[in-house]
Amino acid sequence: MFSPMWRRATSWFDANTAHVTREFIPLPGGRPARAYEDYVRIWLAEGFLAKAATWGNKHFPVLHGGAALDYLGGKTPFTKFGQPKGTLAAPGSQLDYQLTPLLPFNGGVIEVEASLYQASTAGPLVTALKIAGTLDTLLAPPLSLAATIAGKVGDGLDSVLDQDQPVLAVHGAMVSEGGGGDELRPGWLAVIRKPRDELPGSLSVQKNLGLCLDNGDGPEQLSGVDYLLLRIECRPDRDDWRFPELDELVREAGRAAINGWAETFEDARKAAITRAWTSPDLTPADRRRVAKLVADEIAAASKFGAIPGPDQSLEAIAAGRLLAWDAPEVRNLTLSNLIG
Repeated sequence: MFSPMWRRATSWFDANTAHVTREFIPLPGGRPARAYEDYVRIWLAEGFLAKAATWGNKHFPVLHGGAALDYLGGKTPFTKFGQPKGTLAAPGSQLDYQLTPLLPFNGGVIEVEASLYQASTAGPLVTALKIAGTLDTLLAPPLSLAATIAGKVGDGLDSVLDQDQPVLAVHGAMVSEGGGGDELRPGWLAVIRKPRDELPGSLSVQKNLGLCLDNGDGPEQLSGVDYLLLRIECRPDRDDWRFPELDELVREAGRAAINGWAETFEDARKAAITRAWTSPDLTPADRRRVAKLVADEIAAASKFGAIPGPDQSLEAIAAGRLLAWDAPEVRNLTLSNLIG
């Protein structure tokens, strides 16, 4: 279910479509995202507000944004609200502000949204920022909980904002290869507060320059006009293996083994392996190898009579012990093999 904050951004963009430019700039050489094989993550890469320099110390920008995609049988939004580090008063400033965790792409349409607001140091958004900041650590797997938290934050923020409208907002939809429209692939989604016919030339993103416009004399850094630049990251491999729910299930099995609770141990072992094998937060290929790693970790804990500590989390051991997708031990693995 889309929060009022999400709908507010969409409404602003729809009402201002004729006055802004929205353009997707693909990463050169980037391939389209593959359903059930790749992950997606959204970042605020860059932003510029021409009047931000006149805000003084009493106002600052805050951002709400994220993505909505097919998850657990329905369209689920994953959003974040916060204050990007860095400045939006200078073009080309690299913000790299993460808006979503890694999200498994299950095909269909993925919607991307971002809206920028002007907040006052004496206003209610300051308190909202502090609360949202304490929830950042929860915006990770299990993603069902992360989506619920983001939705509650969005509902609450809308009442705080009252009638405030975004300074700038963007909304876009991306689809699997062959679906028409913008294909989901690595690249950047830009919104510029100027109609496209007033931006003669081609848009690109250049290293050390950021968003650029080329009118025939080579790319030059865009300036003098408000814009937001979102980065669409698509990748087959994870760089974040934080799964606290799985870690706790592994430790539960370890505690049962040490105490000699055979029945409890077997129940916990099967629960941990099954949870990894069926995790909606992982691609199918990753589910198999994570389930294998969980099974091996529990077996080792049982053999040596030690409860895995915090330093033995999935995040800590994945880099060195996670098998490759095509490893023989994983290729023909079945759930019954692991829990039998």
